[in-house]
Amino acid sequence: MNMSVLTLQEYEFEKQFNENEAIQWMQENWKKSFLFSALYAAFIFGGRHLMNKRAKFELRKPLVLWSLTLAVFR
Repeated sequence: MNMSVLTLQEYEFEKQFNENEAIQWMQENWKKSFLFSALYAAFIFGGRHLMNKRAKFELRKPLVLWSLTLAVFR
């Protein structure tokens, strides 16, 4: 019985990855995650507040078309 083995190929950027540099960068920049999380929350809740009194968009048909397109051309 001959079983072929799929070989995994590395991308160029994966070959240049240095785990120690990544760990060091994360340790130096962990505070940024809190900043980005706060900005994201402000954007979401601020956007909901701004859009609260506006008319709703009718997006059912475009979303059905989008999903169908993804299913067909996948």
